[in-house]
Amino acid sequence: MNADGRTADLVNISSIGAHVTFPNYAVYGATKAALTHLSASLRSEFGPRGVRVSNIEPGLTATELGDHLDNAELTEQLDGMFEALTALTADEIADLIAYTVSRAKHINLRQTIVLPTTQA
Repeated sequence: MNADGRTADLVNISSIGAHVTFPNYAVYGATKAALTHLSASLRSEFGPRGVRVSNIEPGLTATELGDHLDNAELTEQLDGMFEALTALTADEIADLIAYTVSRAKHINLRQTIVLPTTQA
């Protein structure tokens, strides 16, 4: 808790890739699973000190991820997902973060999976 008594929040952004495997995304999934586990560990350490630790795990979201792929097959696969689904936006994830940290200080939304409706 802050010195002035306000709630302190740590919000991590992981991915559904922490739980769902995708071919050719092993390292990506492993890093997201590690972040999910780190969030759980930090929650047990910081919770008793009044710090809420939340982990948000979005599905398909319009980000710069596709710009960093150097594999034509993966780029085509991701492009197909964006054609088939209405992706989440950065503003929608930001809105979810704002909602998460605006809860009463005794409430911790520890883990939130958010998907485009058609991805479910």
